[in-house]
Amino acid sequence: MKTNIMNHLRRCSVCCGIAATLALLAACSDVDIPASASDAKATVSGLSYDNPQGTRQLTLSWTLPAGNVTGVQIIKDDADIIELEGPQTSYFIKKAPTNVNVSYTVKARFADGTVSKGQTVRLFIAYEAQKGGSKLAMLVPNDYATGSADEKDAADWFKKNYVDAGKGVLLTPATIDDLDIEQNPAVWVMCDRIGIERGWQNLPGDLAGTATIEALKAFANDGGNLFLTNHATQLTVALGRIDEAYAPGIYGNGEGGNNPDIWGVHPIIGNVEGQIYDHSGHDIYRGMTYEPGLYAGIYCFEGEGVKGDHNCMWDLNAYGLAPNPNVVRTWEETTNSTVLGTWNHVVDYCCAGIVDFAPLTTFPARILAVGLAAYEWNLGGTANTKQSELEKFTANCLKYVGTPAEQKVAMLLPNDYATGSADEKDAADWFKRNYVDQGKGVIFTPATIDDLDIEQNPVVWVMCDRIGIERGWQNLPGDLAGTATIEALKAFANDGGNLLLTNHATQLTVALGRIADAYAPGIYGNGEGGDNPDIWGVHPIIGNVEGQIYDHSQHDIYWGMTYEPGLYAGIYCFEGAGVKGDHNCMWDLNAYGLAPNPNVVTAWEELTNSTVLGTWNHVVDYCCAGIVDFAPTTACPARILAVGLAAYEWNLGGAANTKQAELERFTANCISYLK
Repeated sequence: MKTNIMNHLRRCSVCCGIAATLALLAACSDVDIPASASDAKATVSGLSYDNPQGTRQLTLSWTLPAGNVTGVQIIKDDADIIELEGPQTSYFIKKAPTNVNVSYTVKARFADGTVSKGQTVRLFIAYEAQKGGSKLAMLVPNDYATGSADEKDAADWFKKNYVDAGKGVLLTPATIDDLDIEQNPAVWVMCDRIGIERGWQNLPGDLAGTATIEALKAFANDGGNLFLTNHATQLTVALGRIDEAYAPGIYGNGEGGNNPDIWGVHPIIGNVEGQIYDHSGHDIYRGMTYEPGLYAGIYCFEGEGVKGDHNCMWDLNAYGLAPNPNVVRTWEETTNSTVLGTWNHVVDYCCAGIVDFAPLTTFPARILAVGLAAYEWNLGGTANTKQSELEKFTANCLKYVGTPAEQKVAMLLPNDYATGSADEKDAADWFKRNYVDQGKGVIFTPATIDDLDIEQNPVVWVMCDRIGIERGWQNLPGDLAGTATIEALKAFANDGGNLLLTNHATQLTVALGRIADAYAPGIYGNGEGGDNPDIWGVHPIIGNVEGQIYDHSQHDIYWGMTYEPGLYAGIYCFEGAGVKGDHNCMWDLNAYGLAPNPNVVTAWEELTNSTVLGTWNHVVDYCCAGIVDFAPTTACPARILAVGLAAYEWNLGGAANTKQAELERFTANCISYLK
């Protein structure tokens, strides 16, 4: 679509009237020319643009005035200036702003320093980005390899774990045009330098360049998320997410020195009863080791070494915020954000070291900003004793921002779940509160199964726990076994959507074709049960033969739970005393005729490409599989996590479950593991 300025003006006169057209004409020529101009009447003319149908590419073309033209200025929206050297007559924009009104004014610069009058074109490119790319991007300064050991080490880790694995792309301002919302759901911007002054305009290696900022703005406007670390947290201002008045104020840029302490993040904000915000269970900390005995209780990032002390975070007492009831709450309400962490020893509300800026209507991107000096990638060349924790945290953050805001976890229940099963109803109520009501989840039944969509729902939890239903997936109630339901779940799995199957729903592993019917769960219960005073849970350590013991107690699905080594063979707890249904729906590994290799657990895992992550409370041998993680295969690209233990129960005859918090933590862990 090629349009010259006069055609554009004609459209304006039709749509907006003669007055608007006159205003546009005036704006095009209202340019101050220095008295020394070689020709005060010189002006750029013939400005046109070319936007191929269905793309966001834009080419501006113009005719230069007579004279010794040595450069060209392109002014976007009367603010951002792009300087071109030489007598250029066109400019290509690979990813122009879309779905917003934008103007470009072109002026010529002469050898004597004067600037011509300009000509302006205004346009609107309607474009719907086709999201779905899975390669995370990392943006570092042009000179990262020589300018900062921290930046280089972080980039090397990213290359090894993302670029080389086909999951990421490393960019610099020189290649910023390659940042693409259709390929990259999120970008990590990393800058950690000695000696740079405070202010985003001072970011090195062209991170503060107009082209870089414009590319990041366009990416954010398309809903691409950002992970900003160290000095790059200041880009929250450059991108327009917060005002300059709220820029990070706790700032360091010195060379630092040797320090023997352990540094990290305190995830619990505040010290006033009723105003304490505990984020220790947030996804960005998943799988990390919480150290309650260090300072106020921290997750660790770095041990002893040469530390730069490069904080670039927020002093919440410096912005004149009225307590409401405290400055953290006021800051969060003012900026629509959540403070997820503060400095090691800080127990009050004074500073925000990790801030999660939620997407807005006017700013669709999520920005996760980590400005703690403790987040450091090079300790003077010495080994970091907490390196694995730093890397785990970073991977968590990338996964968190790499999940598009519009994606929601799904839960699928029988059509009659609200009346057919107290366990199903209680599980659904918890999911509603913690996912649906938070904008992070959606509940389906077989009646609405057509709405399950891999582009919107990366995971579906299928829950069924009933009294009296016969063994066999064909007997699942509430149309869970209906053809439409099974076909929809098969299509979802074939697209790579993951599934959490709990209780009687573990039998769907057969219905979906992940395992043969001969290997269906065989330890099965459906009775009414009765009152039981015991604590039930899962034993995460499989086997009792030396050299054949598989300890999964540190697996992600158990993160943050309390291991009870003194109960049975050592368990994580799911339920206390109460009326228990005893509805096992798990695997008896001795019943399938598997030859020991060297034991039936290993034989089962090799046969089904799975991992047995847990067994019944007191079981110390290889006889049964209560939690099985079925890995993706070529035939079934989905990961399926199946929890068939009777101990996984949501209603104990209406009585309170003393281990309810553990049950909920386990469930949240399973969902996060599959996302």
